[in-house]
Amino acid sequence: MAQMRIRDLYSLLSQAPRRRDLEQDGIRLVYDGTAVHMSTADHPDAVIARATTCGFVTGPWEVTAYTASLASVRAWMRMRMLDGEDLIDLTPVWASAPVVLAFAAGGQVGAWPVIACPTAPADRRPAAVSERSAETRREFHPSCRDVTSRTPAPPSGGSPSG
Repeated sequence: MAQMRIRDLYSLLSQAPRRRDLEQDGIRLVYDGTAVHMSTADHPDAVIARATTCGFVTGPWEVTAYTASLASVRAWMRMRMLDGEDLIDLTPVWASAPVVLAFAAGGQVGAWPVIACPTAPADRRPAAVSERSAETRREFHPSCRDVTSRTPAPPSGGSPSG
């Protein structure tokens, strides 16, 4: 978990590029124990912005969030009229799938899905969850040849019209 002043987080998120300016969706947030660094999924090593943390310290983490999610977080903070000097907690949560990026301040909690979280346990990462869901669909629906098809398979020996 990273703790920082609300105004610092808002300033950090305000520097995220727009989705249309990126080759692929994704804003990368990396917490190293002292600061949260922002980069893009396109250029993960090019730090765009940095916000110093204060307060409670935990181990490092990394997430790639949807660009639209970060704009939603800014709107959520404005709607809640959170005081800029107060602290806000920022942490990935993987207690259940899928992984979410959670923000908590002043008794208010918001959570948004993420694209990737390499620091989550392997079975809780977004890609692993998607693969597990696909396996479950195949396991419980063996007659489904194409999970995107809206037309059900006809019963054995019958025609679609019955």
